[in-house]
Amino acid sequence: MYALAAFVTGSVWVTLSTIIAERLGQGLGGLIIGLPSTTVVSFLFIALSESIPFAVQATTIFPMIYGFTGVLLALYAALSIRRGFVFGIVLPMVLWAALSAIAISFDFGFVTSFLSYVALLLLSLYIFRFARSPRRMRATRINGARTPVQIAWRAVISGAITLVAVVASWIGGPVFGGVFSAFPAGFIAGLIIVNRTEGTAFSAGMAKPMMLSGLLTSVPYALTIRLAYPAFGIPIGSLVAYGVSILVAVPVYEIIKSERAG
Repeated sequence: MYALAAFVTGSVWVTLSTIIAERLGQGLGGLIIGLPSTTVVSFLFIALSESIPFAVQATTIFPMIYGFTGVLLALYAALSIRRGFVFGIVLPMVLWAALSAIAISFDFGFVTSFLSYVALLLLSLYIFRFARSPRRMRATRINGARTPVQIAWRAVISGAITLVAVVASWIGGPVFGGVFSAFPAGFIAGLIIVNRTEGTAFSAGMAKPMMLSGLLTSVPYALTIRLAYPAFGIPIGSLVAYGVSILVAVPVYEIIKSERAG
């Protein structure tokens, strides 16, 4: 039941996000894809299938691992335009996996994890200086309707990636739960789908809005979970945490708009 719910949630979320990205351009589309999706599903199902303390413990390593995701997106933007989509997505994913494996081997506390997240966020912004600026790319809006087959393909690939992340988080305990809750399933699915339909330049132009949205909304979501789950329980705690993410997303979108207008 939980696996089916994870698949359906990932399918609907990422499919709608990529359609919005095509309709409204890279900035808003990247912001929406960056909002917590796999994170919400993972922590929710970890808490339901295991326990609230288990889910809270999983948030310890989450900020550091999500920082690695920021580096992944920055490298994708820097490499994909120059070396092509496959090279641009595969090399950062291998690096993400290697860094995550190293992080798992150490017993990092929450403070170390959070400070690492801040440092990785700054590193990601630095790497974006060497990528082609998203605001200089064509802010394409697609007006044509997608066929049912194309929409179904999006749903299957995004749901499958989300499902893998959630199931892996159940198998390996709270540390693995924290790692795979931060697995960039929505980002990868979104980049694959948008690259396939709109091209590498469009998907690369979404990378920085996705990074800003993801790192600045998903980490606050996980931090709020640490307090909200024990205090309010799973349903209310999830709503409170997502409300915090939405509040943070408002100034983040203003930052994205100002960058693209600058």
